[in-house]
Amino acid sequence: MERGYYDTSMGEIAQRVGVAKGTLYQHFESKEALMIVLFKREFHDLQVATERIAQMSVDAQEKMSLMIDTLCYHLAEKHPLFFIIRNATDLEAEIHQEIKEYFNAMRAQIGLMLDEGKAEGIFNVALPTEVMLEVLFGIIVSRLFKNFHQGLQVKYEDLVGHLKCIYFHGITAPAPAPAG
Repeated sequence: MERGYYDTSMGEIAQRVGVAKGTLYQHFESKEALMIVLFKREFHDLQVATERIAQMSVDAQEKMSLMIDTLCYHLAEKHPLFFIIRNATDLEAEIHQEIKEYFNAMRAQIGLMLDEGKAEGIFNVALPTEVMLEVLFGIIVSRLFKNFHQGLQVKYEDLVGHLKCIYFHGITAPAPAPAG
């Protein structure tokens, strides 16, 4: 994060983690290989968390609420990884290829949760699941959330709550309570 991907060497990484440079190279043939392993691990963990949530014995809205918490946590907690490769377009393309399997499995599992919610009468059956997925990822990976740690005045917990509100209820005002 301090120096960027291109300006950081394997020697500096080894020094920071407290191992010899040669030891680092025994496990990773290059800096690119190290970054790919880090991303694959994170997306594998996210896929496992998604599967765990999908198996829970709660309704689909509760599952999706937990899913949003999980996605936001991973993005907020692991955001340095995303920023490190931001300007490394060749590496970014390779990482996207390497994590595609994990991402697609996670996306399919979330799609099943949304379909489950439609079957339960919780989610709008008129909305295509694909659109619901795009909106979900669009909200979570928005510029707002990417810049959360860069001066946003909303607390993390409140931001996640606001994202859930937008996802589940839209931005229209709630209907007024009936009089009397």
